[in-house]
Amino acid sequence: MPDLFLDKTPLFDAGWLTVSPATGRDDVLLCIAEAERRADAAVKQLGQTLAQGGSPASGAPAERDRRIDALLALETRGIPASGAAADGAVERVMMEVGFRKRDLMPRFHELAEHCRAVHRRALAMARDARWALMLERAAADPGGPSSPIQGTGTRYVKSDRYDARAARSLPPDDRVRADRFLKRLGEDPVPPELELTALEGTGLEGAGLWAMKAGNGNRFILRRGDLRGVSCFFVEDVGPYPDHEGGRRGALAR
Repeated sequence: MPDLFLDKTPLFDAGWLTVSPATGRDDVLLCIAEAERRADAAVKQLGQTLAQGGSPASGAPAERDRRIDALLALETRGIPASGAAADGAVERVMMEVGFRKRDLMPRFHELAEHCRAVHRRALAMARDARWALMLERAAADPGGPSSPIQGTGTRYVKSDRYDARAARSLPPDDRVRADRFLKRLGEDPVPPELELTALEGTGLEGAGLWAMKAGNGNRFILRRGDLRGVSCFFVEDVGPYPDHEGGRRGALAR
């Protein structure tokens, strides 16, 4: 997969803000506008990079796993680090220049918020690319049952792929919390706050995939199936699904 760690195509570079207290007002404004333009171009390039990753060739589950891991690292480490660096760079220049040209302070605040918005867009892109691969994996490489059927109302069973996938995506505390949420799936009726939802979309036709809350911003991927004549959910995967859009849930929007 193309580089995903922002070292070659950063979302923001402190070098884009090459101004000093001696720089004229108009030149400062031009520099800020150019930094915003370059940040917009960078997030567009990131989207193209993610799209170039495509889908692994049939029969390449290890490659799909690697891509999912890389996207999770980008979302949880690479992009947040880039955002923190951008905040620091804007603040440094604002302290050096803005406090001497106080009429420009609102423009520096706009730049800071623009950079944060770019990083939020990047986070949503990485999340949605990762989830698309996770859904593809659940459909293309489903597991068999790893335990007896659970639940007194809705029936479910963990797939024999689930534990390994969960360990790659979530820390131990979140996996324990997810298990608690999963037990509630077996209640009758299913609690509405779990947001058990059938998934639809390109490539998911006939896959029988569902999503459900797993606590702390995480979501399960479930597959509707049949085990020894009993209709049930196979719990295939779990992973972070944070709301980067402020209420719009992206690929899993209801």
